[in-house]
Amino acid sequence: MSIRTGRVRHLSVVPDLPDPGELSDGGTTQVTGRSLVSLVLGVTIDHTRPEIWRRVRVRSDLLLSELHSVLQCVLGWEDRHMHAFSIGTVGAMRRFEMAETLDHEPDDEAVSEERVRLDEVLTVRGSVLIYEYDFGDGWTHTIVLEQIDSDIDDLRSVCLDGARACPPEDCGGPSHYAQDLDIAADPADPEFPRLLERWGPAFNPYRFDVGAVNKKLHALDTGRSVLAEAVATAPAIGRLFDRVRPTEVPSLMALLPRCELTIESSVDLPVAEIAMAKVVWFLARIGDDGVVLTDAGYLKPALIAAIREELDWGLGWVGTSNREIDHHQVTDLREAVRHLGLTRVSKGRLMRTKLGASLAADPVGLWRHAASRLPLGKETYETDAATLFLISLAASASSTHRNEMLIETVAELGWASEDSGVFDAQFAAQATVSFLDLIGAHGPQFYFRQGVSDSPSWSRRFARDALLT
Repeated sequence: MSIRTGRVRHLSVVPDLPDPGELSDGGTTQVTGRSLVSLVLGVTIDHTRPEIWRRVRVRSDLLLSELHSVLQCVLGWEDRHMHAFSIGTVGAMRRFEMAETLDHEPDDEAVSEERVRLDEVLTVRGSVLIYEYDFGDGWTHTIVLEQIDSDIDDLRSVCLDGARACPPEDCGGPSHYAQDLDIAADPADPEFPRLLERWGPAFNPYRFDVGAVNKKLHALDTGRSVLAEAVATAPAIGRLFDRVRPTEVPSLMALLPRCELTIESSVDLPVAEIAMAKVVWFLARIGDDGVVLTDAGYLKPALIAAIREELDWGLGWVGTSNREIDHHQVTDLREAVRHLGLTRVSKGRLMRTKLGASLAADPVGLWRHAASRLPLGKETYETDAATLFLISLAASASSTHRNEMLIETVAELGWASEDSGVFDAQFAAQATVSFLDLIGAHGPQFYFRQGVSDSPSWSRRFARDALLT
């Protein structure tokens, strides 16, 4: 796995939990959000006596498919058989299957292990994850989150300790292996010679060499694929690929490395002031007392006239009306602050929320908060489409590449045809696209009517931050 550490920390709508590095006991009891930390796991092979166990330190953003490779190495298995992960939930078990299993036996209740991060299932100290290997022999393993460490200077997986050798492959499961150990302890047993022949001269059930394990483990650390890196760092992309086969969307796959999702957020005040200018202006105009709305819930003409006079809208206004219904820019602004939780309506007045008041004079905070709320939309098709537009913007895709990607991907998702793919995607993503237009991320174009080549340089950063949240 890659040892790159670039990650983004965003302002959330709820207060941040304490940073692990601020705790005095050298660790914490809870994984906070998607911040990158190290996790110390205790792993035992169930029903073995004496107990076979390992202690391993891994990065918190490992995908479960990557954890499988680590476990095979530190335990000593040879990856010859199928496997699965599971966690206990209220009244049920949640399973995470191999991609091959889901390809051959689709299961609406199971999730691909290639789409789930370790810190999504092990969230607090003491959390338990079950790992099953070789369903025929029935080996199960209990994985317990023992420690959370903010030290991420070296993100390579490392085995810290362990005891006893891994059972040989295809030895029949825990009960048969226990019988083999009894035979091995009694050279007079008639089965003893045949057991040694099966085990081979080098096998010692009581020997464990942590140095040899780590040598093999570090040899496996060859870096992540582009898709694995994208899924591990960007939740929205992970959700998208729950329904998209990578082989069917080559145009989308070509954009992922260009998004540079491992680069740390670098927004500064001058950039945030430019991007959030209209939102800052509008929140200041609302003020502590709010503004009176029309009976139909729209902004009044006087405020629209002020917006018209004081805000730069790129392509400008159409006509001379001061009615909100005639100007989508004004509606976009009013709806944007509502979607972001910055305003509310009370007794006919548009008021700032507590969050809106706290961020009104904080452009950097507004940038991070806005990025944390994208993609906008309640329905899956809305967030899927918006994610595609954010990927296009983060990758500085040409209009031709963007449209080709949209056609391929929405067809794979199954909710649009080739003839209507671009139009349907734009319609589905309208809330997100409208906000990106509002802050100027698309340059002077509206709703992707033209190319995006003249988008400001900071737009890539904002789209990347939105994907990473």
